[in-house]
Amino acid sequence: MNRLNKILTRILVFLAAIVFLTGIIFSIFRQKNKTKNALQDSEKIFLNQAEFKSFSSQKNKAFTKIGKLRATTKSSKNEKTKIVLITPYIEYIDDQTFYEELDRNLKKMREIILNYFSEQTAEELAKKNEEKINSELLEKLNSILVLQKIQKLYFTDFLIL
Repeated sequence: MNRLNKILTRILVFLAAIVFLTGIIFSIFRQKNKTKNALQDSEKIFLNQAEFKSFSSQKNKAFTKIGKLRATTKSSKNEKTKIVLITPYIEYIDDQTFYEELDRNLKKMREIILNYFSEQTAEELAKKNEEKINSELLEKLNSILVLQKIQKLYFTDFLIL
């Protein structure tokens, strides 16, 4: 009887492991599908990598130090908070002193962008078009700058998860 208990215990452990691994695999595929759908939606609204590279000319430069940012949207009655992943790039007229001003204000610019997305629900963001989001953010970003104003703001990544 003792030997039978050992065999049954091993079978139960094996079956539990299979159920556990199946759950992990299912959740990974489900998450990949959500990310894929979000990527497809963001490509329709915001600038893609090829378009971003084409805007730069000899007079204009791209400030790319902001990097990838992750913000949490405000919750609403109908939905929970969502995560917004963004990679903003700034177009500015080529000027070394203005580049240094942008670099000095990097932390403030990140905070402004993160706060902008954190103050809105995912539903509100979805209703806005690219121009509206850009104009609102440009106004806020330009308010902290002295030497020049940012020409344009681009997003190569914009995901609401």
